Amino acid sequence: MTAPRRRLSPTQELTARVLRIVRLCPEAAGEVLELMFLVGQIEALVTVDRDYRDARRVVSRLRDPAWELAPAERRLLLQAADAIRAACGLDEADIPPSPTADIDERARVENRLAEALSGELSAAQVARVTGAVAAVLQR
Repeated sequence: MTAPRRRLSPTQELTARVLRIVRLCPEAAGEVLELMFLVGQIEALVTVDRDYRDARRVVSRLRDPAWELAPAERRLLLQAADAIRAACGLDEADIPPSPTADIDERARVENRLAEALSGELSAAQVARVTGAVAAVLQR
């Protein structure tokens, strides 16, 4: 009897799939590795959050959840939102009224991606990547 398979993290699963592709089609290895490098750059740009934009969005989402809650659950979410706000040193005025209220978010992401990927991708490709990143950020 075999041991149950350990659940892979999303990064491990992506790596495993990429390795399968490279084994099946070794001539695509260069392109696959280049794509992995670009994904790594994009992931790094999105995860660096010096302005606590993600924390602001999380606090806003906790205060205005997309689903109905019992009063006790709602209190827990509000306590979590206040704890995150305090831990990040955010003022009440820093919190957007809705998680997607940052109007300049798409422009900020596009500028950062254009800087990082200049010479690597065309303007149209950067715009497509920006659209995908912005859609993920709004979830």
